[in-house]
Amino acid sequence: MLRYIRIGILLTILVVVAGNQWLTENRFSSWEKPLWISIYPVLAEPGEGVRRYAENLDAAAFEDIVEFFGQQARRYGRELEPAIVIQVARPLTAQPPALPTEGSRLDTALWSLKMRWWSWRNGRQDGMVSDDVRMYVLYQERKPDTALERSVGIKNGSYGLVNAVASRREAAHNRIVIAHELLHILGAIDKYDLNTGQPLPPGGLADPSKSPLYPQERAEIMGGRIAVSANRWRHPASLAYCVIGAETAAEIGWITNQP
Repeated sequence: MLRYIRIGILLTILVVVAGNQWLTENRFSSWEKPLWISIYPVLAEPGEGVRRYAENLDAAAFEDIVEFFGQQARRYGRELEPAIVIQVARPLTAQPPALPTEGSRLDTALWSLKMRWWSWRNGRQDGMVSDDVRMYVLYQERKPDTALERSVGIKNGSYGLVNAVASRREAAHNRIVIAHELLHILGAIDKYDLNTGQPLPPGGLADPSKSPLYPQERAEIMGGRIAVSANRWRHPASLAYCVIGAETAAEIGWITNQP
């Protein structure tokens, strides 16, 4: 009897998750109204500098992301003013479930369920408007010669994890990563070589019709970098040097037919 009860509970969870997934995909793809994005600063380290930086964040600190999405939406005839709205929560000290080191679907699925539960327990704050997406930004000190852990946005999900540096000097780069992972959530895929980081033509280039093709002047946001040549790249300084290319626009529902 207990076995059947457990199976019934699991089936119920799967049905609820599948239903939520369907509703989420339809809501994201319609773009009938602005999407509400909640940014939750997470104190990934206990230092005073990290805490002070996170506590001073407000919606104005992420206005570049709002402007970026609005400008890019207009390029594809989407007159959304604004395309997204950002609100900022109070910093969290609770740490989200660690990302799986292996890339198996089972590990990812289990992590996703844990993350949904963690988000439900820690993502409720008074005064916050009901949101479409929650971005948990893990702020930490920059460690010399040490790369940040990877960030992730669950495609057609409702949350993302971004590893970020608690520094004004790194703020513009943080916003690029947040925008990139937000686009993953909305359905976009990466357009760069996972081993080298090189943007992959044509979709990973900001201007795939440029002649000569290189050097590119801006970065396609899902390509992530400015391609200097066929095998060299550099980081964009800010979202002002990024665009949403046609392939990405199609993936998130801004255009139905690629040029």
